[in-house]
Formats: sequence, structure tokens, C-alpha cells
Amino acid sequence: MVSLTTKLLLAVVALAVVGGVIAVIVVFVDQESDADTDGVASSTSTTEAPDLDGIVYEVGVGIADMTGPCVEVTFMGFAAFDQTGRGLHLRQFSRAFIFVKGDTRVVLVNTDIQAVGVHVRREVVNRLQQEYGDIYSLRNVIITGTHTHAAPGGHLVDFLLDFSIRGFSQDAFNAYVEGITRSIIRAHENIVPARLFYGTTRVANAQKNRSPYSYDFNPIEEKLEYENNVDDILTQVRIVKANGDLHGVLNWFAIHATSMNMTNRLVSSDNLGYAAITMEKTLNPDNLVGKPNIVAGFFTSNLGDVSPNLEEARCEFSGEICDNQFAICGAGERCYALGPGDDMFESTRIIGSRMYEGAMEVLNTPGEELTGDLAVIHQFIDMPDEKVFRYDPVSKTFNEDEVVSGCVPALGYSFGSGTTDGANTLNITQGTLDGVPLLDAVTGLVMGPTDEDIACHHPKPILLATGRANVPIPWHPRIVSASLIWLGGFAVLGVPGEPTTMSGRRMRSVVSDVMQRHGLEPRVVVSGLTNEYIHYIATFEEYQVQRYEAASTIYGPHTLEIFLNKFAEYASVAIEGGELPAGPEPPNYINNTVSLILPVVFDSVPLARGFGDVVEQPVPWARRGETISASFVGANPRNDLRQESSHAVIERLVENNEWTVVATDADWETKFQWTRTSTVLGTSTVTFEWTIPRDTQLGTHRVVYYGTARLPLGVYRQFTGTSNTFDVVI
Repeated sequence: MVSLTTKLLLAVVALAVVGGVIAVIVVFVDQESDADTDGVASSTSTTEAPDLDGIVYEVGVGIADMTGPCVEVTFMGFAAFDQTGRGLHLRQFSRAFIFVKGDTRVVLVNTDIQAVGVHVRREVVNRLQQEYGDIYSLRNVIITGTHTHAAPGGHLVDFLLDFSIRGFSQDAFNAYVEGITRSIIRAHENIVPARLFYGTTRVANAQKNRSPYSYDFNPIEEKLEYENNVDDILTQVRIVKANGDLHGVLNWFAIHATSMNMTNRLVSSDNLGYAAITMEKTLNPDNLVGKPNIVAGFFTSNLGDVSPNLEEARCEFSGEICDNQFAICGAGERCYALGPGDDMFESTRIIGSRMYEGAMEVLNTPGEELTGDLAVIHQFIDMPDEKVFRYDPVSKTFNEDEVVSGCVPALGYSFGSGTTDGANTLNITQGTLDGVPLLDAVTGLVMGPTDEDIACHHPKPILLATGRANVPIPWHPRIVSASLIWLGGFAVLGVPGEPTTMSGRRMRSVVSDVMQRHGLEPRVVVSGLTNEYIHYIATFEEYQVQRYEAASTIYGPHTLEIFLNKFAEYASVAIEGGELPAGPEPPNYINNTVSLILPVVFDSVPLARGFGDVVEQPVPWARRGETISASFVGANPRNDLRQESSHAVIERLVENNEWTVVATDADWETKFQWTRTSTVLGTSTVTFEWTIPRDTQLGTHRVVYYGTARLPLGVYRQFTGTSNTFDVVI
């Protein structure tokens, strides 16, 4: 029998985790709908068309499928235990960009994942070193996540981050390592002479600040420097080959990739992923999704308090406006925001389209050429041991007479509140500044904070002193990394978490000051979710309010100031030259993980059926814009993730009675869904849907399903199912 104390402890931990890595909720619109040009304003790039004589850099681009297990593994982000995958809407891709000048080499990778983690990055580097020696290392291989909340987790290793996934997922970890490594190898193999061009534009109606109350606590003098309480500038670097052909594009925009909400059960790369595949389809019109020659990455930026849910948050049942702080819903009634579409798919497409349109606008302007040195600064930081100078955001100076420090990691009470992007069911109030003695006593049995912890994190009331919990492995890391990539006068700040809007602005400000002191025009972008995941980074002023983002700033009120000091130092080293100590590398806990994720035991078929048999045929004909579907006797997709291929495709009959693939499970217009019909018998079905695009060629089509069954004794059997044909008509 479980004791009351244990029940309380489990409730507290589950409650906190439910709020843990919360994000947003948006949706997608149909590409054939209006172009959403109202979401894009003018570009700032004004220079003349470039002369491509005299190449400055060598650059490689590569893309690879990194899709993880699309069923039976919990998604990472909303920390909802029951949000396990049931299929696939958009595949996950890793997009790698390698920059070379002389002896300096930098790898920057953009992945469709909630966050990466040092253990994934370490294994990627190990595999690269087996192939290429020591030209790649943890110092120069920088990997970012788009922060999609619609992809399998269980790969981050730190116990709290994998807790809601039911522990470590070897399948997800392997899938991500293999896909990321493959993308870097492909980029390495197509390094060519190239030049870089920089530009920006303003993208409107794509985001809002979900914690304006916290933002308003920042100094008025600082807020007056900016028009809005979100950064709506899209920053772009395009890569041009020596012959003038486009090689690749990198875009940064501050947004949560959480348009797909907590009810979603299909793997998706969300709004940033939609923007990327749409841009790649435009630039590579004859290529299938995920197979472009010109690669387009969309990186997130200072996204911490930025939501794609543009409507007001409302109570789930009453419909009353709420904020989970001053306007509270009834018991058991969640407070969350939706929009701008009628459902999450439509909203995802709307937000993704607006970013895509902004990126295409910048791409079609001349841009400013980036020239000069190439550098990468990377350092591991023991956050609780850091002592740095206090930063004044009004005078924009560091006070060398006042030293502040980091704290042992801990999460505050409002961590359990979630946000209006992913509401908690118990409605813990945001902005909580006082703990609950009973809960403090219960959690203290496992991870009691010290008096020093309590003083260091003040005014945060500590709910989970995760830095004091090391069973079965540490719940949170002490050691994280920060990086700065210097691309010929453009600084990319690698932040291992989610900086709020003003935190990102301060990061850009301190680096801009360094650049201006050296006579350089400041060009700086914050790249969030880089290398590791440390939750949020709020400003000192926002921290005093203790809304969700501040309660999730795990290293205390001066977390941001540690990064400000570091980035100012990194910028000076990048410009002036020199070396910094590498810092203490994090311990490796990959062999000490725990998992409660059950394996696939076996697959079987119903009586008188075979694997791949069609259960439901598609309609004999359909018009453009309509949706067709076919269902098959299936097997568990975890048996073969089919990276670089597909679980199902749409084929069209062409000349000589041959079939050609016109859509895969990576396309926006398709949905691959798996249903377990009997756990005991091991039977399942799969359904593949295709919403026929408006520009689809008329003619005869069919659905083809590729499955892999796990038979008794661990034997795997490949099989194929093919539907009846159907005609696409006017």
C-alpha cells in the first residue's frame, strides 16, 4: 500500500513535471489559402547585387531524416504523460551547415527536436571522429533544436527531463544521433567555395508575449528602446556558390514551435518545420520533401515568453478570459490560448507561412555580404560555481564592484503552473512567491534545499531542489555550455535554454557594444536551445515576479548575468583572437539511465488476414482539395523507423505502366496513423490520409504501405500493402 507521504511526493513531482517543459499551442492553414502577406513587412537589406569574384569561405550544407519512434513514446515538451505518439504528420529533419576558412571549421546544425542535450552531441562527435579524426569536436560542433513539442523524447538523459517520457528511450536517442550525424557527413561531402549574405525583415502577426506582466517589470528606460514586447525581426544568412547559385539558407525567428497542442498525437516539426519544408519546396520544386539540394534551416531565437497562440487565453469550459495569475478558472478547468486558425493544423500553417513569406522576402533582396574571420568560441560552465559582475540594463555596463553568482539548480512553485500555451489541470497560480509547508516537507525527504539554496534562489519558493537529487542519476545538469559563432562580422550566440525576449535583447546588447568598440557594425542573433536544455533564462527583474519562466530559471536570479558576462568575453576573443579554457566537461550518464518504456514484443494479424492486407480501400475517385485514405493490417512502426524512406506513399501511374512517388509521409498533405487493435494479440492497423493538393496532376493513383513485423523469437519481416487505384479528377 502506498503511503500518504509517497502519494504526496508523486503528486508533487508529477505536477511539477506537467508544468515542466511547457510551451505553446498553435495551428496550421492550407497552402492553397490566402498567402498571409499581411504577416510580412519590408526588409532592411539595401545593398546592390553582389559581385561573386573573390570567394571568402567554403561552405557545406546537408539534410538528413532524423525521425524518431512515431508511436508509443511520449512527446517531449508539454510533459503530458499520456501524449504518446500515434503516428506521423511531418518527419523530423536535421539540417547541417559547415563553414570553413583556413584552418577554422564550424558546424551549425538545426534539428526538428525539442532540445538536443550533451549526450546526443557527444555521441555525434564520437561518430564524426571515427570518420574524420579530430577536425570535429564538442568545441566546433554546435547543435540546436527548434523546440517542437510534437516529437518523441527520452533522449536528454537528465532524470527530470526524461521523467515524463517514462525514462530513457534508446530508440529516440539512436534515431537522433544517426540523423544528425548523417546530415553533417552530407554537409562535409559537399563543401564548396561560397559567400555569405546577411539580411533581416519584420514579420508581423506571428507571435505575442505570453507573460507581459513579467516583461513590464523590466526598467522603463530599457523598454522604451523597443517598439514591442516581442522581437519580430527575422534574421537570415544565405549561402551563395561561386557561380551565383543558392546553396543554403539560415533563418532565425523568436517563436515557440508549439502550434501543435497537447492533444496532438502525431509527430510534427510544427511551425518552424513547416516554414522550412515550404521554403525548400519553393527552392527545389522537383524534389520530394526532405530531399532538397538547397537546404533551408529555421532556428528559434529568444523565444522564452513568446507564443504563437495569438488569441486571448480562455477558460476551457466557461470561455472567460484568464491568465492563470489574476484571472483564474474554476476547479479542474484549464486556462489556455488558441489560434489564429480554427484548429491546430490550420494555426501551424498560418504561423509557418508568415515566417516562410518573411524568409522569402529577405532572400529576394541583395543583402549585405559577410566577410572577414571565422571563429567559434565554446565553453563548458559550472553554473553554481560561476561568479560574475552585476549588469546594469539601464547604463548597459558591468559593475566590477558587485559580484553575483549562480545557484545549485532548483525549480520554483510556478514551474508547476504551466503557461497559457499548455495549461495544467490543477491551476497552480503563476507568480507564486510562498511555498506550501506540507509540500516542502514531502519534497524535502527526497531533495531538500539547503539554507544556502533558499537564500540563493530568493524570492523563488523552491518546489523541487533538483540539484540536490542524484538518484538514479542527476535530475538537472550543473555543467552546461555556451557558444559564439563568428561569421565574418555576424555573431550567433548559442544559448542552452529559452531566453525571454528581454534576456535575448540584453545578450545582443552586450555583444553589440563589444563590436561597436572595435569599430564593427553590430550584427547579432540569439540562437536558443543550443547544445543543452536548461529550461528558461529570465531577467533579474522578471525573476522577482516568479511567473512560469522565472520559476523555471533553474540557476537562480543571476542566470542571465552569467551568460551576459560570458558572451561579452566571447565576442572580444572572437574579434581579437586568443583562447579560453574549455571548462569542465559534463559527466557521461548514458550507461546509468532508467527506462519504463516497454519494447515491441510481437506483431500478429487477425484471423484470415495477412500483413499489408487492405482493410479499407480509398474511394474510386476524388477531386483536388479532397482527402482520401486507405487502411491496412499493420505492424508496429517502431520496428523500423524508416529514416530516409517512408511508412507509406502516394504513387501516380505514368508512362510505360510505371508508378512514381508523388507524396510521402513527410508531406504536409499526408497523415500516417497507427492504431493498436489488441495488445494481447499484437494486432494493429495503419491508416494513410492524403489531402490532394490543388496542383496535383490528374490521373490514376494508389496508396502503398511499407511495414515491418516483429515475429516470435525476434525475427523481423518486411512487407508491403497496396491499395486499389483511385483517380484524381477535376
